[in-house]
Amino acid sequence: MDSAVSDPHNGSAEAGGPTNGTTRPPSTPEGIALAYGSLLLMALLPIFFGALRSVRCARGKNASDMPETITSRDAARFPIIASCTLLGLYLFFKIFSQEYINLLLSMYFFVLGILALSHTIRSEGSLRPLKQLSQEPVQGLG
Repeated sequence: MDSAVSDPHNGSAEAGGPTNGTTRPPSTPEGIALAYGSLLLMALLPIFFGALRSVRCARGKNASDMPETITSRDAARFPIIASCTLLGLYLFFKIFSQEYINLLLSMYFFVLGILALSHTIRSEGSLRPLKQLSQEPVQGLG
């Protein structure tokens, strides 16, 4: 029997086998075109509107208020720095096992979550409604 027909991971099942409703419908050219078209639009629209907003912002300001731009020296350094970064990431993933990488990422996101939560709690704007609630008198039931 052909392995592609009986493979449960490709969205098809054998004709005589039990089906439990978890099979995927086959992809159509229209669906693929819609998916790739929407992906292209979601990638291009933020770039377009960001550039348009940047041009409007640049017209309204003088030269001293303009944001920092990249120099030719920075542009020449970028491929070298990016290549070294990618090589370092490749070596990091080759040297360390998956368990250590998962542990490192879990700890990283844990610390970031704690910092974000503490910043949210400590901000003056978020504490103001709590202070107002604590100063209001509590009404009794009777």
